[in-house]
Amino acid sequence: MRRGSFFPAVLFLVFLCGCGGGDSGTGPAPAPAPVPAPPGPGTGIPGIDNVRQEFLDAVIQARAVGRMCGASNYGAAPPVSWNDNLAMAAYLHSFDMTTNQFFSHTGSDGSSPGDRITREGYLWITYGENIAVGYSTVADVMQGWLGSEGHCRNIMNPGFREIGAAYAEGQYLGNPLARYWTFDLATHR
Repeated sequence: MRRGSFFPAVLFLVFLCGCGGGDSGTGPAPAPAPVPAPPGPGTGIPGIDNVRQEFLDAVIQARAVGRMCGASNYGAAPPVSWNDNLAMAAYLHSFDMTTNQFFSHTGSDGSSPGDRITREGYLWITYGENIAVGYSTVADVMQGWLGSEGHCRNIMNPGFREIGAAYAEGQYLGNPLARYWTFDLATHR
């Protein structure tokens, strides 16, 4: 978006807003499949570990003050904590989007965000998901989401207590290393 070209900037916003303002769900989660925990601190996946602290700090900072999300006023929300299971669900969805060249909350296997979060062993009460493509930094993608009503609502929702986020790089509009972002928010049972 910084190259000064109006056309890619408009496309980035169309794709960001085209995801329906974030996806969320509530209700009982299906039984999780057993998933081994990643070894040691971090996951060993650069698309998670390279953004973990910066992303957590950005979300906590965004939630620390009240803000307008479209026409809705949100008060400050409590801080969230990082969850590697949510981050892995986010990474696997971003990787799926890059590998299979699509942009949607529905995975190539027909999965919903709740399905993917459950697969990673997270027993959720409620969840939300934001996706984006083409933003190169955490600051840029957060700014885009905070400027979009549905995405902003997910970020400011006080019902979400834990987060995980990741990116995977792949082909997008001629850029072979475009970042596909997925941000999962949830509350554990």
